[in-house]
Amino acid sequence: MTYQGRSLYNLLQMNLKENPKMEVEGWQVENYRELSQEELFQRLEKMDIFLTEENFRLYVDECDSPEDLADCLYLDEDYERHEQVFLCVFELWRRLTPHKQSLSIFVDEFDHLIERYEEGELDVEEELQTALSSFQMILDDNVDEGGEAKEGYHFFSAFSCHDLEVFTYEYIAHQIDAENDLYASELLDGFYPYIDNKRWFDLLRTRLVHATDALEGKVMVERLLTSLKEEPELYLLFETLHFLIHIEEAEQFQTAYSQALKELQTEEDLRELLLLTAEYFNATEKDKEETLVNELLDEQKEKNLQDPLDPESNALQILKSLIILSPA
Repeated sequence: MTYQGRSLYNLLQMNLKENPKMEVEGWQVENYRELSQEELFQRLEKMDIFLTEENFRLYVDECDSPEDLADCLYLDEDYERHEQVFLCVFELWRRLTPHKQSLSIFVDEFDHLIERYEEGELDVEEELQTALSSFQMILDDNVDEGGEAKEGYHFFSAFSCHDLEVFTYEYIAHQIDAENDLYASELLDGFYPYIDNKRWFDLLRTRLVHATDALEGKVMVERLLTSLKEEPELYLLFETLHFLIHIEEAEQFQTAYSQALKELQTEEDLRELLLLTAEYFNATEKDKEETLVNELLDEQKEKNLQDPLDPESNALQILKSLIILSPA
């Protein structure tokens, strides 16, 4: 994937949080939002770019984006120096000319809101919802002007350090969990034309429909399981199993579980199915079986999750018999 705007540097910051030993240059992961305006101008001066707040604004008037302005101010071919100029210019643009939005500025703020939300800052949700609404409007406007839905979505996504499709799915799922079904439905309808893997979003729609019409919801689950049998996608199958446990749909759970058993390829896949199996037995109050599955999980802790799954695995054989012999 080609990263646009500031997305690469936001991604490096995220990765550094997860892996503090990652080798990166300090300027690549520095939080430019914490630098003073004076410091930002001084850094530009060190690269022979002399600006004041007033003439910076004049430059902005002549450029469409921070990327254009960085290209205008730095004409040499030293890539690292160019990028250092860009990062300073980007932050100054964000602060000094908020009235002149660019796509990269908007998506950077969107990324920042997502990050804060995922770190548990619940007071950011109103701003995040506004950003989601603006995101959808940008996509809709692109289509209204003759653009292709998915091409516009992919172009927008290149400016983000997040997988926006995954985030949108998880955010809508969270709204359903919180019983904000109307808002979840609005988001689902708004973004559905743009996303690539529609089956995940079909599961969200199934959850919404099932809440008001269990029979129709069951039909939609059956349709999804048929699709997953024709074109397997194990982790979507896992998500469907989780939903079937929640709604206590034993027959379809058995069908989906049998499909999942056939698709396991790694020790990690097996671990995920073990967790789901323990959840199933907990929900059906089968303490003996749940205890056995938890013991299998303990045994698996010593395995490398990336290793291929042995088809003769003891845990796998036990699972095959457990679910068949222990209907809800």
